[in-house]
Amino acid sequence: MILVVDNLGFTTNILTHQLGAVHIAPAAELAALNFTDYSHVVIPHGTQIPDLSGLLGLSDLPVLAIGSGYQHLAAAYGHDTVASAQPVYGEPVAHQHTRTGILGGLDRPVELISYHAWRLTAMDPGTFSIEAVDDAGNVLVYRVAGTNHWGIHCELAALQSSTGARILENFLALAPTPSTETPPEATTPRQAAQRHPVFTRTLSGKLDTEATFRRLQRDATAAFWLDSAAAHLGQGDTSIMGTNTGPLAQTVRWDVATNQLDIEQAGNQTSRTEDVLDYLKHHAWQADQPLELEGFTGGWVGYLGYEAKQATMVGHINTHQAATPDAYWIKPQAFLRYDHRTQVTTLVAYVDETLLDTLQTALAFGPGTQPESTSSHPTTGQWRLTTEEYQHRAIEIQAMLQGGEAAGICLTDTYNLDDYRGDSLDLYGRLRTKNPAPYAGYLRFNTFGDELEVLCASPEEFLKVDRAGLVESKPIKGTVARSSDPAQDVQIAQQMAADPKIQSENLMITDLLRDDLAKVSQPGSVAVPKLMAVESFATVHQLVTTVTGHLRPHIPVVEALRAVFPGGSMTGAPKPFSITALDHLEAGPRGIYSGAMGWLGDNNTAELNVVIRSIIIDAGQLSIGAGGAVVVGSDPVAEELEKHLKAQALLDSIAEQS
Repeated sequence: MILVVDNLGFTTNILTHQLGAVHIAPAAELAALNFTDYSHVVIPHGTQIPDLSGLLGLSDLPVLAIGSGYQHLAAAYGHDTVASAQPVYGEPVAHQHTRTGILGGLDRPVELISYHAWRLTAMDPGTFSIEAVDDAGNVLVYRVAGTNHWGIHCELAALQSSTGARILENFLALAPTPSTETPPEATTPRQAAQRHPVFTRTLSGKLDTEATFRRLQRDATAAFWLDSAAAHLGQGDTSIMGTNTGPLAQTVRWDVATNQLDIEQAGNQTSRTEDVLDYLKHHAWQADQPLELEGFTGGWVGYLGYEAKQATMVGHINTHQAATPDAYWIKPQAFLRYDHRTQVTTLVAYVDETLLDTLQTALAFGPGTQPESTSSHPTTGQWRLTTEEYQHRAIEIQAMLQGGEAAGICLTDTYNLDDYRGDSLDLYGRLRTKNPAPYAGYLRFNTFGDELEVLCASPEEFLKVDRAGLVESKPIKGTVARSSDPAQDVQIAQQMAADPKIQSENLMITDLLRDDLAKVSQPGSVAVPKLMAVESFATVHQLVTTVTGHLRPHIPVVEALRAVFPGGSMTGAPKPFSITALDHLEAGPRGIYSGAMGWLGDNNTAELNVVIRSIIIDAGQLSIGAGGAVVVGSDPVAEELEKHLKAQALLDSIAEQS
């Protein structure tokens, strides 16, 4: 068996896919292990400082220390001299190497991706055999003399470290390789879903989705509209609407600090102590006859707020507590789906067929109307951080990156407007017109005494799982404003795609998302079918990468959400370090912003966005979150301007309504 040390990095899981059968042990538990029980030991990059003294007498045991691990292994052998920090995260580093040992058979020079700031130098040739150096002579790969202990500066599991797999093969060949058969996973059988009769009805015609939703939600205490607002632009195809109407429908609210779960069904309210994701997982329905429809056919619709990270990130304790509930979900007994491509509306109801009539009564057909143009009036809200404070926080992050503590961190801020009195559905109509997005949506909860609304125009897919178990995430890193001049608009998009800072930012998050999906995907199935593709929206161009995997058998989709939440594009890498640093850098809770919103299907499918480009209205208190990833090459002034760019369409919509 191969031992992999968990140093809380962001490539450990994808590395285990490459290695095969492994035992993963936290760095803090190494002292309790007998290293002779293992055929190989791998020490990945991360933020922990493992005690490696137990390896010193085991010269024949193959040991591979990567990134920060290579520095810690050298320290265990008495060497700690490093060159000046070189935080070239996500960029290739040329290796002039000996073509021996783990570097055998590689081209010379060879390029590998760096996520570690420090490079060893002035190593004692009597203790260390220098196997690769950079152009300045700093040590990139070494072997401890007379042993099978190797240190390598660069990241073998990075997407663009194309020779990383060959180096791992050479390392495994240093000793007999154990069977790569992974032992069967211990799984908890999924609780049998309640079987219910299901009724459907289809109608053809162009649906006025906004007018339909206004009618549908009028008498309900909670309602949702997952809105393919950019379908006319070829982005998104199906809109879903529903409410908590019906005796079987449920609305649940959850607080992460107390773990209190409030449940409303048929006018009755109860409370219990339970994790919301556990509750959603254990309360599924099964249609008595299969619905041959892609996408949502029944389940839960709602959101998981950012501060829910306390329940999904082991050992993390929130610094801030959100004013809004940390989760809110509706299990509709009846809902409708509208296919924008075919202009077909499908009504779905469980148990009670008459609910189809209720849905049909709400339908409004026709082209719809655009919000009336009005003059804009300045909004009177303010950001939590001043311009200078935001820029200073970006500089603080860059100091962390220079010190090798992280490769990039996503800094955000919150805009607050007190005493909002407008028509929120009208505001959402303006937002979806001004900034149409494929993962848009509107949620309303007038339950448990709350008056909460989420108006979302998100362009970013966080997590999608289809019926075949294909898992997909599409992180966005890179945003520039569009131009009204067509030629200049094309040039702006091309410049963004070629920007080294943006590329570095996108590659870092791509590797983080690959690692996240590896937690729940079948070994070897994680792939990147699209890397840094330009996607254009109404007001901005963005650089989008698609990461996929195949869900391991018997993994509930709720557990996939738990494993990858919060989204790496909104935290940074490594994620554990980033979320802790952000709790101290940011001036308050993010709340619903940068969480996830969408649906979890009873048939183990899902589609959730990243809650960005969104307006939250909580009992008249309006808030907007915005920000961006800070990397070594960031300009703090430009980072603050990017925050305003991302919030502009939201603020313009509010200003038009004022």
